[in-house]
Amino acid sequence: MRQKSWFAALHPQTDHHWGIILAGGNGTRLLQFIKARFGEYRPKQYCALIGNRSMLRHTIDRVSYLFAADHLLTTVSAQHLTWAFDDLHDRRPGTVIIQPFNRETGPGILLPLLHVHQADPNAVVTLFPADHFILQEERYRTFVARAIEYVSNHRDQIVTLGIIPTSLQHGYGWIEKGEPSQAEDVYTVKKFWEKPDAQLMHYLHEKKCLWNTMILVGTSQNFLNLMEEHMNEVFAPSQRITRSIGTTFESDVTEDVFRSIPSANFSRRVLERIPEKLRVLQMEGVYWNDWGDEARVRTDIDFLEHQDHVFAEDEITIKME
Repeated sequence: MRQKSWFAALHPQTDHHWGIILAGGNGTRLLQFIKARFGEYRPKQYCALIGNRSMLRHTIDRVSYLFAADHLLTTVSAQHLTWAFDDLHDRRPGTVIIQPFNRETGPGILLPLLHVHQADPNAVVTLFPADHFILQEERYRTFVARAIEYVSNHRDQIVTLGIIPTSLQHGYGWIEKGEPSQAEDVYTVKKFWEKPDAQLMHYLHEKKCLWNTMILVGTSQNFLNLMEEHMNEVFAPSQRITRSIGTTFESDVTEDVFRSIPSANFSRRVLERIPEKLRVLQMEGVYWNDWGDEARVRTDIDFLEHQDHVFAEDEITIKME
């Protein structure tokens, strides 16, 4: 019988639901804004742009209700550990995955998936970017829970949460939804576009396509199979990491692999190529924004600062008309 790795032993299978918060990015588009606001360069996910908590801590607190404490992982960059410590000092052992270098979203997603799949080959995994601004958090969690439920019953499919665009903005992935799938609230995907140009974006907006939030739910096995098929130049070398998990060589092997693999964008390399395997669940009644762009951040901050709102230590309450 194969002996469990140290990582797997730390994560007993109370259920098969896992969350991964992706916090390894550099946030380069916001660096000048962050420098002007805080007096130093630091990745946006470690900044308290609203209230007293960082974007990463907001994300952890927002989704922690959905998972057992040892089934919620966070990936961070080795270059960001000084900032990450304040947000992650209370996380359980084995729930923080350190990414040696930023190699875009493909390797950034693959690394924690390798850990989850080794610990639980039947895992249903939800991916959460760490730079989202969300109001109506309880309602938001019901949509995430619904997507998890759907994938648990349809394990060959990946569900992304989509949202109706509030404006014409660059920097988003777009989804053309098709017909209802096996459930009335979950739709097939006709096509997926990652960050289309301005002309195509206007066309997609007129067709009432959805923004892709990059909140994705799928089984670890399905994610890994698709990565092996569509970005094998990253997947194949990373099998060395799988064999090293829980050993004294894990850190060195992971760094060596990340030095050798190319960068790969998960949306372009995988999602754009598999619309037939995607499903979309449309979020309604939830305000969502991806804070990857200075204009978006300023718009939301200005909105909040001109509303009848209350900043509290642990939350923001906004009186909605």
